[in-house]
Amino acid sequence: MNLEYFIAKRIIDSKSYKSSVSAPIIKIGIAAIAIGIVVMMIAIATGIGLQQKIRDKVVAFNGQIVISKLSDNNSQESTDPISINQAFYPEFKDVQGVKHIQAVATKFGVIRTETDFESVIVKGVGKDYDWDYFTPFLVEGRLPDFTGERNEDVLISEYLKDRLQLKVGDRIQTYFMKEDSTKPPSQIGYTIVGIYNSSFQDFDKTYMFGDIRHIQRLNRWESDQVGNFEVFLNDYKDLNTIAPQIYTSKSIPPTLNVETVEQKYSSIFE
Repeated sequence: MNLEYFIAKRIIDSKSYKSSVSAPIIKIGIAAIAIGIVVMMIAIATGIGLQQKIRDKVVAFNGQIVISKLSDNNSQESTDPISINQAFYPEFKDVQGVKHIQAVATKFGVIRTETDFESVIVKGVGKDYDWDYFTPFLVEGRLPDFTGERNEDVLISEYLKDRLQLKVGDRIQTYFMKEDSTKPPSQIGYTIVGIYNSSFQDFDKTYMFGDIRHIQRLNRWESDQVGNFEVFLNDYKDLNTIAPQIYTSKSIPPTLNVETVEQKYSSIFE
């Protein structure tokens, strides 16, 4: 029994306390402290729950660990391709605890309708992309399927849908600047097959998901070249243990960088 509890119990149980004028005041004080502790515990639990939800959303868009070219210098657009012919892909055998690895690429674009336009980052994904993390965000339509031939299906956010007054089934023209800015931009006509809403506006207003093979074609890359790799672990709690193991793994060439999602978005995880 701790000292504070012992003293409080002696005070409450004593006859002089029970008959004193201050008894109700002490009881009110004890009740107020108890309520304060309960409120504090609820606030902490709510805060932890909110942090986990935010973490899960950031991970859904980025993976838990990102492997990219050092020369990319944290750019949001994939500029320097990486060969998929890596010792760690598609299965990381050197490090235990890795659940899945997927290859992606990103490119800046502009969606233009008859009345408006919005800048986006088109995230190109392929047949290895794990859509399980996005399934809870799907609010309309379906998720794209890139396991077959190259197609023009895209998944856009509810934010972009509302801004541009679009709907599932609409055809949207998306423009991409060429390296030579004096030449007219490249153009792809995408078809909206699904709408997502992650409730994380910073990402929702930015990302549209399409076939990685379009990004490869626009960048004049080979079919075995990608922008970066996203790594998912069996248990997020092992992030700070496994990330250094991946970084020092013999499977990772010196031209590649390994960064956790917490490092990439340090302002969110502070």
